[in-house]
Parts: sequence; C-alpha cells; structure tokens
Amino acid sequence: MIEIISEGYEEKDLGEDGAPFYVSQGVQDVLVLDPRSGEVHHFRPGQPKVVLMSPIEVILQCGCRCGV
Repeated sequence: MIEIISEGYEEKDLGEDGAPFYVSQGVQDVLVLDPRSGEVHHFRPGQPKVVLMSPIEVILQCGCRCGV
C-alpha cells in the first residue's frame, strides 16, 4: 500500500490510525511518502519503521519492486 501525505494529515497517516493500523490488519508493506521532504516511511509487520529518501526503489515482501 502506498500513502501520500497531504498537508495537515501527517499525524493521521503516520500515527496509530494510519500505517501501523494497516500493518496490524495484514498489509505486508506500507509506504508513506511525504512529497515535501522526500521521506518514504516503510512499515512492515514485526519490523521497525525504516525511513528512506525518494527517489528509491523498494523491494516489497511479495518480491515486486516499487519506485517512489
């Protein structure tokens, strides 16, 4: 799942009701992109959040590659 942060929604998208909620529901990869900073927050079940910088290619749990 890819989420792009809208101004004013940073807390929702990165907080407990956002990406961590989707991971808790079985989504294997959640990428949250902040277009203003270029940060890509990568969430996976059982792993700490990783912050990357766009542009980058991320290899998802399913084996697919995703450029953000």
